[in-house]
Amino acid sequence: MRSLFIKIFLWFWLAMALVGAVIWVSLPPRPQPESARWREIAPDVLNLYGQSAIQVYERQGADAAMHYLEDLNGTTHVHVFFFDERGNELTERPLPPGVDILVERAALTGKEEFEAQGPMLRAAQRVVSPNGHRYILVGEIPRGRLQPLGGPIFPFLQVLAVFLTAGAVCYGLVRYLTAPIIDLRQATRRFAEGDFGARVGNVVEQRRDELGDLGRDFNSMAARIQALMNAQRRLLADVSHELRSPLARLGVALELARDQDTAESGNAELRKALDRSEREVGRLNELISQLLTLSRLESGVPLAERTPVDLTRLVHEIASDADFEARNRSRSVRVVESCQCATDGAEELLRSAIENVVRNAVRYTAEDTEVKIVLRREAALDGASDCCVIAIRDKGVGVPETELTDLFRPFYRVGNARERKTGGVGLGLAITERAVRLHGGNVLATNMPDGGLCVEIRLPVLRPSSEPRTL
Repeated sequence: MRSLFIKIFLWFWLAMALVGAVIWVSLPPRPQPESARWREIAPDVLNLYGQSAIQVYERQGADAAMHYLEDLNGTTHVHVFFFDERGNELTERPLPPGVDILVERAALTGKEEFEAQGPMLRAAQRVVSPNGHRYILVGEIPRGRLQPLGGPIFPFLQVLAVFLTAGAVCYGLVRYLTAPIIDLRQATRRFAEGDFGARVGNVVEQRRDELGDLGRDFNSMAARIQALMNAQRRLLADVSHELRSPLARLGVALELARDQDTAESGNAELRKALDRSEREVGRLNELISQLLTLSRLESGVPLAERTPVDLTRLVHEIASDADFEARNRSRSVRVVESCQCATDGAEELLRSAIENVVRNAVRYTAEDTEVKIVLRREAALDGASDCCVIAIRDKGVGVPETELTDLFRPFYRVGNARERKTGGVGLGLAITERAVRLHGGNVLATNMPDGGLCVEIRLPVLRPSSEPRTL
């Protein structure tokens, strides 16, 4: 793996580092030993409580000072004693063992003195009252009474902080990895739907990892395929146009030959040959017309002019014309269901698209059967506009299920022998599919359970305000 692996690794490492940092910050600080903590707070405690006791002593006497210190002990669990410079305890309370020694040390050094005597923590320091008298204050507190530094932190806050940090980092990682894949998927889908100009964006192309390479390769492939498709379409159109002129000259030559044969009372064999040649010229002319139509539809040029098209009238006209031709072949065409329906587009192009399907159904339906046409209006389920459905059903042998989606490919033949027998070249349904798609619709072919093929043409419904009246 190349840079993409490195980026994933770095993102993962960064995520773990941030999660670790959040956990470290959110954890409560390690509590200090009680003796160290007592050394920090003892001077403030002695100044606060001792000065108050001294003021009570100097103003109200030893008994008042003793009551004050006893109340202080019951409230804060801090025992405070105060001595004169000679080491006499001024409230005449009994002293705990070892306090007199701590007082002597404080008197000699003039500094703060500390000691841990059994279950008690003690401190002593010299204090000067506002009246200028010197005292030595001693304070002691039982072990386990000091609060640890920092308040308690609830565990759920730590977990929440970890999840938020990890979620934010993982979201950025997922977005970084999936955004180009989504862009590539959308471009691939548009390309598969026939938009050969679809490309991935510059954001993907400018990446310097495997996803960027994939995006650039896709763009190169799409550009190459688009160039080939454009070349194929140009070749198809150019060849079709070039064939028109010699085919027209061939038709003129046949007419001259037929006139000369008639003038000279020619033989029957020559007349049969001329008739056969005219039929083949007619087929070639029809094929070239279909090729030109297909080339125009595949060029992607939008409809130059759209007008309201009355599908009800159009379907009935096509059915009437097809029925007239089908009766010469022991078949019939009938509209079995109809409704008022209209769409927006090119009427002649839609006529050609529907006629191709109807004539194809007449070609393959069995003798002494009829081709049934249904025109109905269906409501959209996804909130989109309604659609007109034109269903053409024959009574033929159907199409293999695996080949239904290939029916609308140019020059595709379900069975070569059958197509050659009926004279089809595989362009009619291809023209239908592209014409319907150009109008914003779609075509679907399905085999019916009781035999035959049903082709459904779906077209968007014209808005009621602009629907033409039925003629």
